[in-house]
This record gives sequence, C-alpha cells and structure tokens, in this order.
Amino acid sequence: MKIYTSLIAFFALTALHINPAVAGPPVTVTFKNLGTQTATYTPTTSNEFITKTNAEPTPKTTINANSSETYTVQSQTSPDYNHANLRYKIGAKSCVYLSTFVTIPGPGGSKIPKWNNTATPSGGATCTIRATRTNPSTFAWSVEITMK
Repeated sequence: MKIYTSLIAFFALTALHINPAVAGPPVTVTFKNLGTQTATYTPTTSNEFITKTNAEPTPKTTINANSSETYTVQSQTSPDYNHANLRYKIGAKSCVYLSTFVTIPGPGGSKIPKWNNTATPSGGATCTIRATRTNPSTFAWSVEITMK
C-alpha cells in the first residue's frame, strides 16, 4: 500500500510539469530588406502579435538596408495548424505577409497538408513571399519574404 500511495503522489506531482505536444509544424521565415532604407517590423493586428509571441527569436524591430534576418514561428494551439502573419514598413511603404499551414482530413484518416502564402503591398512597396522548402513528413516549411 505504501508503494501504491507513493506512485500516486509521484504521478500527481509530475503531471503538473508535463505539457502535451500540441505545437504546429514550424515555419522558418527569412526576411530580406532589398530597399535602400531601414525596414521596421510593425505588428498591428492580433494575428501579427500572435506571430510575434510564437517567434523564436523575436523578430528584430529594425532591419538595415540590404540585410536579412531569420526566425522560426510555431503555433502552440494545434499540431494541424500554424501561421506567420508579418508586417514590415519602409517609410510610407508597407508589406503584409501571410504564410499558413493547415491539414484537412483525407481518405482513411490521413492528413492532407495545405500551405498558402500571400504578400500584400501598399504605398508603392514591392513585396514577395515564396516557399523555399516543405517537409512532407513533419509538415515544417520555410519561406523567404522580401521587401523593396
């Protein structure tokens, strides 16, 4: 009985320190400032702030002209979803980027991965986003985003 009580106590205490694995597949983001002025990372919407919270390391506030930075974004909500929603500005120019991943149910309980990428320019900006890698086993992916 003493061993049984000890095991219950052990599992009760360690259960408080176990986090279930619910993270979505990571997206590695490389931002390249192709402009002649400093770019500013400026999250505005709730999805953009969620992206900032889920990024490692946190994206730099400023990126010099002709420079780049790389970071990873990983959702802590679901293993079947992740997104990176980013906003950068150079003067009056602005680019909003969205890269998403979701799985949809497939035949026989399989999961069908879907990746989508969009870049929305304003103020005369030139914005691009392209997938540079996808992993069909882990669903991790990489994107390169540019601004000019």
